[in-house]
Amino acid sequence: MKHAPHLIFVVIATLCGCDASHEGWAAESSVPAQTAKWESTDASVFKTADRPVDDKTAAPMLEKLLRSDDTLASAKTRLGEKAVVSVMIDGAEGETFPGWRLYPDDPRRTVDVVLDEAGQHPVALRVTMRESLWRRADGIGMDTTSAELETRNGRPFEFYGFEWDYGGAITDWRGGRLDAKNGASGTLRLCLPENTPGDYPSGDALFSSDDPRMRANPAVVCEISVTTGKGD
Repeated sequence: MKHAPHLIFVVIATLCGCDASHEGWAAESSVPAQTAKWESTDASVFKTADRPVDDKTAAPMLEKLLRSDDTLASAKTRLGEKAVVSVMIDGAEGETFPGWRLYPDDPRRTVDVVLDEAGQHPVALRVTMRESLWRRADGIGMDTTSAELETRNGRPFEFYGFEWDYGGAITDWRGGRLDAKNGASGTLRLCLPENTPGDYPSGDALFSSDDPRMRANPAVVCEISVTTGKGD
């Protein structure tokens, strides 16, 4: 089974005004900052001063990690010297980009940080570890299924078929509650379910989440991202 490379170039294109290989991704592959309740998560690993959590539920909220005016030095001061390292992070089609990695030794907390064009400040946070406990402010995390996303959205959404470079990327919320027009920020990507039928949606084509094959075997979120804010 093939696994699609990470879609970091889409986030960069969204935030820097660069051209993405597939027009429209930046605007459509997003979810709003405030829509749903937090879902239950065992977040005890985050309950220390250097591990930001949502105060009401102790769920690890990705949006609270960094601010758009943070520097490498300020991030290290707040999160810990060893919690932030400079790395080359993966993009699509074998590309790599300078960035930061947060909590590199703990896959439950690891986050890749996309930097601005100057390489000084964070513009987006990306999570790809399937063990991750992080959730976005809208409650979407690594255990969220395509069926749950459809329910949140209030209607079917569109995505690229699996098993190629951009497989599983959500491209269009079709005007639903998770549409970029409603204040969405960031991107989502789906991965194949554990028991994948041989005729599952795949390849360089667009599919709808109400496809009977998806309904019978929902895909699972395997990449989430958020843009950085200015903090409280």
